[in-house]
Amino acid sequence: MMNLLYKQCSRSARLLFTVYISTVLVTAAGGPLQADDGPDTHERFVELDSEIQAIKVEILAINRDILLLEELSLYPYDQQLVVLVSVANGSTINPEHLSLQLDGQAVTQHDYSPTESAALQEGGVHRLYTGGLSEGEHRLDISLTGRQARDKAFKHQSSITITKMPGRKTMELHLDSGEGRSEPGVTIRQWQQ
Repeated sequence: MMNLLYKQCSRSARLLFTVYISTVLVTAAGGPLQADDGPDTHERFVELDSEIQAIKVEILAINRDILLLEELSLYPYDQQLVVLVSVANGSTINPEHLSLQLDGQAVTQHDYSPTESAALQEGGVHRLYTGGLSEGEHRLDISLTGRQARDKAFKHQSSITITKMPGRKTMELHLDSGEGRSEPGVTIRQWQQ
């Protein structure tokens, strides 16, 4: 795994070096295009720009792969706990702050911006937490604050016991505005792997 990570980093370094050299060459070639420069020069600049854009896309893909490798090295697949957050369709709930405790220890918290809350209301899903968890029973405490219809503030706290089996455990905290109830609620959905 480390060899693969080294190859990815080496490839990324080569791409960054290519972008740097291309930029230096373009600058050394005379800077910006002048009105009397020929069409060949303009075409070369356009070609270089498209090459740089392709390199940027490759660098982003490599960065994503490196992050995934890092996650797997820190939290092997068999010991992973992934917690996702979603909001029910048509819900008026706007989460502002969400925190998780696992077996009495704070593991994560997130303050939602208005843009993130809007994305959740439009069907987005937020990966709140990825971490290691041993097999067995564990207590998960959830604390949520936010606003609902007519800008009414709310606070929700709940605790559940989860059983970790071998393999990755993925849970979804599904937020609902609580139609028919006085306060919003959190439904915990456990995904099958």
